[in-house]
Amino acid sequence: MTARRSRFLPPALGSLALLLVLGCRSSRAAPEPERSAGAGGAPSSAAGTSELEVARQKVRAAELELQLAGKTHDEEQAHEKRELELAQSALRQFDEMDAPNRLARQRLELARHEDALAEQEEELAQLEMTYAEVDLADKTREIVLRRNHRRVERAKDELAIEQRELAKLEQHALPQERAGLVLEVDKKTSELESDQRRAEIELLEKQIGLGEARAALAKLEQEGGKGE
Repeated sequence: MTARRSRFLPPALGSLALLLVLGCRSSRAAPEPERSAGAGGAPSSAAGTSELEVARQKVRAAELELQLAGKTHDEEQAHEKRELELAQSALRQFDEMDAPNRLARQRLELARHEDALAEQEEELAQLEMTYAEVDLADKTREIVLRRNHRRVERAKDELAIEQRELAKLEQHALPQERAGLVLEVDKKTSELESDQRRAEIELLEKQIGLGEARAALAKLEQEGGKGE
């Protein structure tokens, strides 16, 4: 009975029913309006908090970098100062002990060879005087004197070698060794001074970076206070 009545509805009522159905479908499909970023202040506040936290972390990182740079600088300076002190100590030891002792030993060795030569010459002179007074066979006299002459010649050769060694030590070996030690002291001094300048520049850059990070943080905190 009801189905029959719907078939015979007037045209006006049918159009009205169709419009109602379409309206219901349209209301279901329409999306909800998005919340404004400023509505309620929640998203804007969250972004501001995140930016502020990042700025605080940057300040902390800059502080740690400055502390690390200062600690590293102190350790490197202490190490390089120790190396310079060792180089200076080596030079002092060379001047005060090594060089004088080596010269003294070489001069003592030279004096021994001078004494040995003098003794050989005295012995040869005594033999010549003795053989002049004693009646010995010519062959025996010749053998003994020739042997002592050879000893004298060897003593002269050894003395000449010692004289050259002493001259070499005084004029070349010791001055060259000392020049090397002086060069090492100069090198360590230059390295220390250069590293001090580089460290000062690095520390200054770290301080500037820390100051900029703190200024940025202060600006954000001030802007946040005004926003509240």
